[in-house]
Amino acid sequence: MPEDLRKQLAAPVTKWSAGAIRITSRTVTAGEISCHLGITADQQFERDSLMSPRNPASARRETSVWIRRSGLPNDSDLADHVRVLVALVDGRREELASLSVDCDLELCLGFGSENGQGGCVLPARLLTEVGALGLDIVLDLYPPESAATVVCP
Repeated sequence: MPEDLRKQLAAPVTKWSAGAIRITSRTVTAGEISCHLGITADQQFERDSLMSPRNPASARRETSVWIRRSGLPNDSDLADHVRVLVALVDGRREELASLSVDCDLELCLGFGSENGQGGCVLPARLLTEVGALGLDIVLDLYPPESAATVVCP
C-alpha cells in the first residue's frame, strides 16, 4: 500500500489541542512586536493589509497581528502547549508589560474531541504564571466534526 494512502487511512485523533500567543495592535506593527520581544512570529499581518491578499477588494485588517504557535503536535496535552508558550516569553516580562500599553496580549488555546466529550486540566500554578505575564486566555472549543488546523486566526 502506498505510504500516502496509509497516512490517509490512519485512525483519526480522538482529542486534540493547540496553543499560540497572539498580540494585536492598532498602533504597533507586527514587525515592531517581533523586534521588541526578540522572537519571530510564525504568522504576522500588518494593519491595513488585505484580509485576502489574492482579492484586492477584500476587507483590510483593523489591527496588526503577531502570532507565535507552541510548535507542539495537536495530540499534545493542552497544558503542555501553555507550558511551552509561557517558557518562550517568561524572560520577557518587562517587554510584554510595555507592549500591553498599546497591544492586546492573548494566550489562544483550542480544544476539540472527536466524540464531543473531553476535558483537560490547567494547573493553578500554570495559570498564575500566565496571569503574571499579563496574557488574557482565549479558549476556543470545537465540535466533534472539526479539526485543529489554525489557532488564533
